[in-house]
Amino acid sequence: MKRLKTLLALLLAVLLFAGLCLPAAADDAAPAEEDPTAETASSEDGGASIVDQDWDTIIRDLLAEHYLYDTQVAVGYLNLVTGEEHYLNPDEYMTAASMFKLPLCMYYTELLKTGRTTWDEEKEGESYKSVQDNILLYSDNKAAERLWEKLGGYAEFRRLTAPYMGADPEEIKGVNEQYNRYTARQFITCLKLLYDENERFPDIIETMKQAMPDRYFRLQENRFPIAHKFGFIPSTMSNEESALNDCGIVFTSQPFALVCFTRNGGAAEQFLTSCCSVMCDYTEASAALTAAQEAEEKARAEAEAAASATPEPEASEAPADEASLAGSELLTRLSSRLSPVLSRLPKDLPVIPLGFVVLFMLLGLIAVLRLTFRYRARFFPLLFALLVSAAAMLLSITGIYNGTVYAKPSGDPAETVVLFFDNLCAGRYDAACEQLRDYADLGLGDTPSTAAGRMVYDALHASYSYELVGEPEVKMLDAVQKVRFRYLALPSIGDDVAAQTQRQIEAIVEQSNPNEVYDADRHYLPEVTERAYLAALDAVLAHAEKYYTEDELTLSLTYTDGRWQMLMSPELLRALGGGTGV
Repeated sequence: MKRLKTLLALLLAVLLFAGLCLPAAADDAAPAEEDPTAETASSEDGGASIVDQDWDTIIRDLLAEHYLYDTQVAVGYLNLVTGEEHYLNPDEYMTAASMFKLPLCMYYTELLKTGRTTWDEEKEGESYKSVQDNILLYSDNKAAERLWEKLGGYAEFRRLTAPYMGADPEEIKGVNEQYNRYTARQFITCLKLLYDENERFPDIIETMKQAMPDRYFRLQENRFPIAHKFGFIPSTMSNEESALNDCGIVFTSQPFALVCFTRNGGAAEQFLTSCCSVMCDYTEASAALTAAQEAEEKARAEAEAAASATPEPEASEAPADEASLAGSELLTRLSSRLSPVLSRLPKDLPVIPLGFVVLFMLLGLIAVLRLTFRYRARFFPLLFALLVSAAAMLLSITGIYNGTVYAKPSGDPAETVVLFFDNLCAGRYDAACEQLRDYADLGLGDTPSTAAGRMVYDALHASYSYELVGEPEVKMLDAVQKVRFRYLALPSIGDDVAAQTQRQIEAIVEQSNPNEVYDADRHYLPEVTERAYLAALDAVLAHAEKYYTEDELTLSLTYTDGRWQMLMSPELLRALGGGTGV
């Protein structure tokens, strides 16, 4: 009897453990039970499958959806399994922003791996792994500059990494050597090298998978692991072109490389994540269609082989077993009765896990009754244990399918928002970034090199002020806080600066000799236009408050690492750039 009790207790424990694990296992296994051709057959409205559409048409539809011109975008796609390759503007050089840090880390990592250079951790003050993480995860500009300076400067870094990009070192001389410009085809070549020869660049892909879990390609795409390197440059008076880019390897059933450059696009980040999601659908549908075709060909071949090997059937066959017929009829009736009930259930209801809980309860109740009546065990304690176990399984199913069930974070999310904006308005940008979960450097501390750029930079940063709107809304581990943020709207000063520049030029012409104003072709001398522009900019910015504007921003926060942290939004980035960029 003691042995039987032990076995029953062990059975209950196994059932409980399996019940806790099954929801996740069933969720992971469910796609394998679906028809792989279901999505390739037709869309929800009966239209053509995504694999029936031309790739160029898909991209151009995305551009139209996000109000972008094809001159603002360059895209590259490469299926790393099949070799299928597509491009939009493949060889146009565009500003890469921080994407250049990927070939930089690849080259330096390979140098260390092959022993062609060393890293003195004591001298550098930190490990190379830490430096690489700061560059790939947080896009640390200072750490990247340290690396390229060790290679002999930026131009030398471009020359050394040209083979990674499929380029001749001589090709990148000139403008592309001086400025941070690459093509979509070059970055596709770089990503293919990283994927095909991953052992040359250990840890880089795994690190990239952790970068920006809810931005750029991953803003709304969380179905598949994505190893990506992003890049962002807001436009300013000294840098008229904004850039928001991403490149990465997406690990669908057939991994693919994707590169997206954008410039001066208002919906750029939404385009990036939509492009990534559509390419995931395209790749998965193509893979499913290929698998279905291969399975069909295999089945046809097997049927033909079986037909040629099978002898002709006898004139009559044995009648079907009556029990089998009865069982089949019973199943048909049961299915017809259950179909209306099942059709009314929510589509996302976790039927398999809930069914397992019911099975657990039935088996557990049988075990409790057996222990009670046959071995005189106490009924209510056993029943209570069974109910608690079932409740635990239901709670685990609820958590897996509906997210966090209960959370009680400490602290006030509004305090994090206040700390961020107080430090921002005071010019303490590193301290402000400490309140962000997904940004280590906003680039606000980099003073422009030109006089005009510095004037705009100072006026923009002097305009920052904020006011909290209402109380934060907290839901589990997430919160939302509205903020009214004031800043200098840079686009609004453009016309006034242009008009003032013309007036300044006219004044200079009146007060100067012609040879001091014009060159031999009767064009204004560069120093004249520069002086006029600076004077105009100074005059306009003397009344900068006329161009101030306010945006009401909805900021998201999340509770991680025991504190509230802000998530950067495209709207806030745009405001920090004076109404330019994304």
